[in-house]
Amino acid sequence: MIKIISNITITEPIRWALDRLQAELKEKELSFEFDLKLMNDDGIEAQGYERKLHNGSVLIKAGDDAGFMYGILDLSRDIIHKKGLINLQDLKVTPYIKMRGIKFNIPLDARTPSYSDASDSAFYNIENMWDFGFWTEFLDRMAMDRYNVLSLWSLSPFPSLVRTKKYPKVALDDVKVSLRPIKTDLAGLRMYDDDMEESLVTVKKMSIEEKIEFWKSVMEYAHNRCIKIFLFTWNLFVYGTENNPYGITCDMDNPVTKDYIYHSVYDLMDTYPLLSGIGVTAGENMKRDERDIKFLADTYGKAVRDYIADHPDREFRFIHRLHYAGYEHIVTEFNDFPCNFEISFKYSQAHMYSSIRPAFIDDFLKIRRNNHKLWLTVRNDDFYMYRWGNPEFAREYLKNMPVDIMTGFYMGADGFTWGRDYLDLRDTSNPLFIAKMWYMIRIWGLLSYSIDLADGYFTDELSSHFNISNIEAKELYGTWKEASEIVPELNRVHWHDFDFQWYPEGSCMYDFEKDKLIFADINEFINCPVMPGENIHSVNEYCRLIAEGKTTEKISPLSVADNIYNHAENAINGVLKLRAGITDNNELLYTLDDIEALGYLGHYYAAKLKAAVYLCLYRYKNIEKYRLDAKNMLERAAENWLKYSAKSKSMYKPQLLGRLLSFVDLQRFDKLVLLDILHAENP
Repeated sequence: MIKIISNITITEPIRWALDRLQAELKEKELSFEFDLKLMNDDGIEAQGYERKLHNGSVLIKAGDDAGFMYGILDLSRDIIHKKGLINLQDLKVTPYIKMRGIKFNIPLDARTPSYSDASDSAFYNIENMWDFGFWTEFLDRMAMDRYNVLSLWSLSPFPSLVRTKKYPKVALDDVKVSLRPIKTDLAGLRMYDDDMEESLVTVKKMSIEEKIEFWKSVMEYAHNRCIKIFLFTWNLFVYGTENNPYGITCDMDNPVTKDYIYHSVYDLMDTYPLLSGIGVTAGENMKRDERDIKFLADTYGKAVRDYIADHPDREFRFIHRLHYAGYEHIVTEFNDFPCNFEISFKYSQAHMYSSIRPAFIDDFLKIRRNNHKLWLTVRNDDFYMYRWGNPEFAREYLKNMPVDIMTGFYMGADGFTWGRDYLDLRDTSNPLFIAKMWYMIRIWGLLSYSIDLADGYFTDELSSHFNISNIEAKELYGTWKEASEIVPELNRVHWHDFDFQWYPEGSCMYDFEKDKLIFADINEFINCPVMPGENIHSVNEYCRLIAEGKTTEKISPLSVADNIYNHAENAINGVLKLRAGITDNNELLYTLDDIEALGYLGHYYAAKLKAAVYLCLYRYKNIEKYRLDAKNMLERAAENWLKYSAKSKSMYKPQLLGRLLSFVDLQRFDKLVLLDILHAENP
């Protein structure tokens, strides 16, 4: 029994956290009495709290709802970890990063797509976007993991979200999907066309007024979990306005289009008082010069300026991405903006699971001025299927961010929709993606809020979540960490900037010029560069230096291959050890399956990387031993790929991926992996 003693108003976020505290302790059969005192202290930083224990009572002091909510949520986890109050410590917590977000490409409707809608994950999730139960679970999980920003990304959101007063006939009733597949390109064109329009089916009947009330309710629920919602667009797209009577077209020189965007943004702000901000992207389906930024300033920017002039008390953020945009042009067009104006940078390009200190931002930091605060887009287009978990990587990655000039970050995928999971053959309940990936999501959320959380905290979380002993949890922590190092190690030595250029779970890429999915063969591994800023020799550079008798001063790709091999070996051995004592914990068994699959993938990549070095050396020096070594390594790689693809087939469905514009079936590559050996037999 917990007795609440308070000098504050128990608001909805605090009440929810208190209810979770009671429920979690009951679930863990931790029933004991204590007093919980909640006391306001305006001197404590927003979202932070102080906790003190005295004579069996707990005092939490905070200055806002978020601080109390997080303090109570932390108390619950700490009591569960320590099996009571006796070992709890006094705490003072302040947020490491103020705004901690999720990037969500939202498939609202076939007629108003996002960038990743040419995918199975988007298609199956359209109806879920209009299910309030989906969002309550999603937002609850975000709050539990200390995320306070949900950014919703769409190519053309307005027809599905707002009735623009000047253009009312553009608003779309009902929620529709198309039975015809999307045949798009990497520029976001043809995401919806006449062919798809002919095969639309309604999956939910809703008027535009009901849609507006739905999203007002979602935003209110988010507000009650201390979460801010932002809307991001790529420009210029006007999906959903087809057959309109107004003359709206996808042409930035069309004055009607310009006026339509302006009024849609103004009315969007007016319709949703809890919308916290808008983010824009220049260059997508535009001119890709300074005219793009002026268009955004004259539409989105002017609408926000005018709305705030009419409603000076409105708190709002305007975020301009640097993608395809010149910083100086942004500064010129958005000078003296009336609300928070911030810049967004794609921090690790498409692959956050690579370097803990990506160098891409360095040049921008040299020219940044006007005290512009930064948002970092942290893109995870590495893991769509397999569960990742390494707190030590995340902690170092977060520590290397330029936090002192940041407002926040948002983490998510472009080529995959983080809705419900429809890939897993073992779990047909279709859990939320962020529920399946709970450990990954929790690691990044908790550490970005409280960077000093120790590794032991996450061991305790594993023990609690899977109901296993502390010894087993420590073994799982280490095993999962080893598997999670494989892709980052590989990406640093085998680098491509963008999601369509490299998908590590599938060892494949989309060939833009030939418009087809390509398996990454041994020649691709030989010619691939390393990640910029990394102290590693590429395969070709390393072999050329060896052939010329020169010193190799950086880390060799052979050393990276050894690291990958060791991570994979440790992961597989850890799985064998853990499985021996587990019989009826399905989620843990699924997790171990994922780790084992990553182990086979790691063995494949380690052997493939070594084969690339040996074959490249043979081509430089014509020494037979190198050719034989390459052939041996390619045979070893093939053996492990076959294990990997078979394991994957037993766990996951093949899937259509939006940014690869293709159906990815790992077993389709089995024959190609075997044929890859011929490169060493006939070099």
